Amino acid sequence: MITDLKKIFVLDSFRSKLILIICCIVCYANVVHDEYSLDDDFAFYSNKYVQEGIKGIPDILTHPYFNDGKLSFDYRPVASITFAIEKEFFGNDPHVSHVDNLIFYIIAVLLVLSLMTEVFALDIVPAFLIALFFAVHPAHTEVVISIKNREEILSFIFCLLSFFAANSFFLKSSTSDKIKYGVLTLACLLLSFASKLTSIPMVGILAALFYFKGWHRSPKLFYSIIGLIAVMSAVYMMVILQLAHRPVYDLENPLVKYNDISSKIGTTAASLLFYFRFMWVPYPFSFFYGYNTIPVVQIGDPVAVASIFLHLGIFIAGVVLFFKKDITGFFILAYFISISIYSNIVMLYTGIVSERALFFPGLWFIAAICNFIYSRVSAAKAANSALKVALMGLASALITAYGVLDINRVPQWHDQITLMSTDVKHLDNSTLSNYFYACVLKNKTEEIADTALQNKYLSESKKYFYHVCDISPTYPYGYFRLGLIYRYDRYVPDSAYYYFKKAYTLNADLTDVAYQYGRLEYEVGDKKLSCDIYTKLYQEIPFDTFTVFYHALLLLKTGHTAEGHEVNKVFMNMAPGYYQSHFNEGLYYELVGDSANAASYYETAVRLGCIDQTVYRFLADYYQKQGRTADANKYLRLLQ
Repeated sequence: MITDLKKIFVLDSFRSKLILIICCIVCYANVVHDEYSLDDDFAFYSNKYVQEGIKGIPDILTHPYFNDGKLSFDYRPVASITFAIEKEFFGNDPHVSHVDNLIFYIIAVLLVLSLMTEVFALDIVPAFLIALFFAVHPAHTEVVISIKNREEILSFIFCLLSFFAANSFFLKSSTSDKIKYGVLTLACLLLSFASKLTSIPMVGILAALFYFKGWHRSPKLFYSIIGLIAVMSAVYMMVILQLAHRPVYDLENPLVKYNDISSKIGTTAASLLFYFRFMWVPYPFSFFYGYNTIPVVQIGDPVAVASIFLHLGIFIAGVVLFFKKDITGFFILAYFISISIYSNIVMLYTGIVSERALFFPGLWFIAAICNFIYSRVSAAKAANSALKVALMGLASALITAYGVLDINRVPQWHDQITLMSTDVKHLDNSTLSNYFYACVLKNKTEEIADTALQNKYLSESKKYFYHVCDISPTYPYGYFRLGLIYRYDRYVPDSAYYYFKKAYTLNADLTDVAYQYGRLEYEVGDKKLSCDIYTKLYQEIPFDTFTVFYHALLLLKTGHTAEGHEVNKVFMNMAPGYYQSHFNEGLYYELVGDSANAASYYETAVRLGCIDQTVYRFLADYYQKQGRTADANKYLRLLQ
């Protein structure tokens, strides 16, 4: 790029590393003030294995990254182990975790510099420029600032270390060294996969590197290391994917509903264009994309056509340069390999696109641009000095602008409220972004005691749930959440009934929706329908105490007396200390005409906390008939 840069700064390895460290600190130092934010709950402070500290490491090593009984993510123990160590020595301190993330990021940036000079044999100037642009690029803010995304940084670090090990494997002459560095290559790749499985494309990039460097001319070494890497990667993926059960939903990626090749290619092209644009103009930021932020388009759509021609041209140029032994060609192909798993063509990507998806591909994108410009300008001996000054000015302006974006982004990630309230302003079409924000606002009302603030957050929450219903009228959870607000916060049963019924109509198989709708239907609507709902729920979740309670109660209320009594026996065994089980038992004996037993169970229910007016009335009438005036008066007073 600028041949005088080395002279001006006397740029060497030490000064380059020092500048890179300073730039990382300047861009991200304020992250130490941030709290926990998006997804940090299940990665850290709500992760039961992490919360055990060092004692939890055996469980971390033997369990999936996340499992709630329905969803199971893949195996990512490396980051979780670092979290467990932090928990052991510092407790749940987000500030320590943020500092550690920054330290890991600085290590990653320094490794980029060394990779460019030692493995790719670039001059210090282009290597430094690549590392500098990588360090300050705003596409990486999510990875650095989000504690949960430490997994991306660690996966990246171990990937780069595998490049160093593989390079030494071919360069060393002794058999012992080759064995050592071959094992080290495999170990680093394995640790990268165990940090996050999305580093799998690096296997293809390593193979391309081996070929580019001409190591295929030593076929025994070339095919042995490639074969070992391929077998290890395939076996690892097969084993780990058996643990994972994480379907992609249509509101995360609308391509779930499309099987035609035209939609897939067209939307893949649109996704690739998003990434290409974001590498140049990384703004605005979004904590989540999902449905309709990248619309599904056909292959003939103008955006898709433009993207296809653009990327096809870049790819062909990369292939040509690769076989001409121009390292820029390798960087271009490495970008396409690494971005492939995020493009929706190889697999459907959760959220359809994301900023963190550019962490690995961004390195190769930046490397291709920087090396291409630097090598061409350097080769032109008679290049106009004005051009060099202009390029230097452009690079400085970009680095400054990117740094400012980084610095401004840090406080936006302070916590979930600050992050989502900032980003949701330009996410009108994203159902889940609005839904997540509404849920966070609702949860906030339960954490604060100030009534005015509670009402403020609750009103905002309702506004965004309404918006969710507007943009996705077939999404049941928007209506369901509104039903919960009207049921338990606003105490408007008619509105709660409307929204619960709407949610149930859209999807009767959702357990939480069916539970709430069935309960309200029992109270204000059709008890027979409510009984049918809870009969189904009882088959699905027979271990849930309140489902068993309502199932028994509704059987009793709808004339299935014997069956209701049998179910309530199960409930009595599950929850003998709950007043509800004694209430049901009292109701059963009342229905079969055994007033003495009914009174006995109702008394126990009242003692355990029951305040049902029908119970008070039954006991008052019963004791009056028994001539026990004092006991009758006690319940009459309760009725008043």
